[in-house]
Amino acid sequence: MFHERLLVTGLALASSLAFAQGDAAKGQALFAAQCGFCHSVEAGKNLMGPSVHGVYGRTSAQAPRFGYSAPLKAAGLEWNDANLDRWLTSPATLLPGNLMMYPGQPNPQQRQDLIAYLKSLK
Repeated sequence: MFHERLLVTGLALASSLAFAQGDAAKGQALFAAQCGFCHSVEAGKNLMGPSVHGVYGRTSAQAPRFGYSAPLKAAGLEWNDANLDRWLTSPATLLPGNLMMYPGQPNPQQRQDLIAYLKSLK
């Protein structure tokens, strides 16, 4: 029993450490180049996509005054490291039928940089 708890604790720690390597400054530059056309970082300012200000830790489809697709409304995802990584890898794979046109970021480090930047938008 002790070893099982130790293994679970170790896996949880390793998982959280895997998401701790992002560089927010690099993520800001990536965001400007890849995301800024559709998403604002200003609170309450929606563009083609919702504002991402304060997105980290929020539940999916919760930005005020934005019309979300049915899959995002129904998902109830918390935008944490793991879910943002899955979303940024391939939005269409994570939630088929969503309206986001972004095909995904295949580079794991760049995803972590974007996530680090999104975390900073509070």
